[in-house]
Amino acid sequence: MVQLNRRAFLTSSMAVGLTSTLALGKLGQAKTTRPGTNNTLANQLFPIPPEALARMRESDELIDYDALGLAQLIKAREITARELVEVVIRRIEAMEPIINVLTTPTFERALEKADQIPLNSTFAGVPILIKDMIDVGGVRRTDGSRLQLTNVPVRNVRYIDGVEAAGMNIVGMTNVPEFAQLGIVTNNSAFGLSRNPWDLSKSTLGSSGGAGAAVAAGILPLVHGTDGGGSNRLPACANGVFGMKPSRERMLSGESDGGHNPFKTNQALSRTVRDSAALFNDTEDKSSRVFEPVGLVTGPSTRRLKIGYAASIRGGLVVEEPVRKAQENVVRLLQDLGHEVVEVTFPVNEVEFFTNYNGAFLRQFGTVAESTEILSGRAAAESGLLDPFTASLIEYGASITDEQEAQGQAYLAKVPGFYIDTFESIDILMSPVMPVLFVEGDALTPNDRVNDSTLEFLQNRLAYTAPTNVAGNPAMSVPLNWNDESGLPIGTMFQAAIGNDKMLYELAYELEEARPWKEHWAPYSVKYIPV
Repeated sequence: MVQLNRRAFLTSSMAVGLTSTLALGKLGQAKTTRPGTNNTLANQLFPIPPEALARMRESDELIDYDALGLAQLIKAREITARELVEVVIRRIEAMEPIINVLTTPTFERALEKADQIPLNSTFAGVPILIKDMIDVGGVRRTDGSRLQLTNVPVRNVRYIDGVEAAGMNIVGMTNVPEFAQLGIVTNNSAFGLSRNPWDLSKSTLGSSGGAGAAVAAGILPLVHGTDGGGSNRLPACANGVFGMKPSRERMLSGESDGGHNPFKTNQALSRTVRDSAALFNDTEDKSSRVFEPVGLVTGPSTRRLKIGYAASIRGGLVVEEPVRKAQENVVRLLQDLGHEVVEVTFPVNEVEFFTNYNGAFLRQFGTVAESTEILSGRAAAESGLLDPFTASLIEYGASITDEQEAQGQAYLAKVPGFYIDTFESIDILMSPVMPVLFVEGDALTPNDRVNDSTLEFLQNRLAYTAPTNVAGNPAMSVPLNWNDESGLPIGTMFQAAIGNDKMLYELAYELEEARPWKEHWAPYSVKYIPV
């Protein structure tokens, strides 16, 4: 049983402002080595002696608990749900000036709800952050855009009902690229750039970039995300955490009309597999309308799998050497665990896929232009309500012809079949999450304009993840490697046949046991920054 020092919990906020100021304003003066990482940035984090840091670290004794572990403390009455909200608020106040991951805090709402959450619910009042691309009743939803700064949904969508019924307490909304379109960099003119806790100069990726960084920074062990083209898997890869994309229509509806987005699914980024599996159980659609429910997955399977490894993707895209070596390392791990690993061809050609994807969908952003023009009385690009990147994407999409759109839609209709063919001979498809080790934080900005080269740069980094959303298959990013030179995490993506989410969770548990990642902490995290 953990012995909690509540006085330390509830009176340690004086350290927040000092620590955040030191971390941001005096980088380069410190020579303190941070344990648990070889990232050189960690040696620059604090200009204060390590023995002083050790004493101050006692202020947050909960950092090593996952969400289910925190729930057990609440149920055992070793801490109250309200006290836990207060701890998380202090974490946010300490980390937010450094990594910038929130758009809308809901602290008062969370404090009011804390005492009302049943102790017999799964999470019993553990706080959660929600990605700012889903309706939470009474909470502003912006989609990262100035266009939506006053948008407050009246009611929850069903998925959020499931999150709250699971006993999770919403403490805020996380940052996203405007309408998710900047993709690989979580930045917008409304809220600014979210920074990667492993290296502040690197991108958190996106579009669940605020969510991934929040988990990596230790603000919370479990954070909601959506995945419409890799948006849970890419940030999980960049931030060294676990990210899951369920099968299409597997979960409760995340849309206001009760339906399902053809590409986007809701789930989470987390420090442990069991947290993700528990939230999955509480938010999946139990009606059997599309799939038989998976239920709660609690551990690995004894079944040995045939895993197809796609080391590359057709279209000429080169996988960087550190990423390639990391995947080969995972192949050896899988073989050591008794799985059969065979080489396979990735289901799609990257160039063919994105040529048709752009034809099928880019023209549809005209609806955003129409809303902007109605609200402002001006053309979208002149309204001041959209970032130049988004406005120029609308202009780019307007150049798509009817023929290109029809061809694109016809091709995308075939993509699920490509994946069905792939899974006829294997149980699991393994590949890199993305072909590069990292993306710089300023690689794309909200002020950039869309052109052919911009799209190529963006979509090359989505090449492995985006086709999965068109196919509808479940997929996950698992943090199994850290680069020796930079200390940056490198994820591995695993996909299963549509509806076979359980197999992914079972494999994730096995990999977590074989190569635990929970104690890999980013240098810019609550683990090292006292709150």
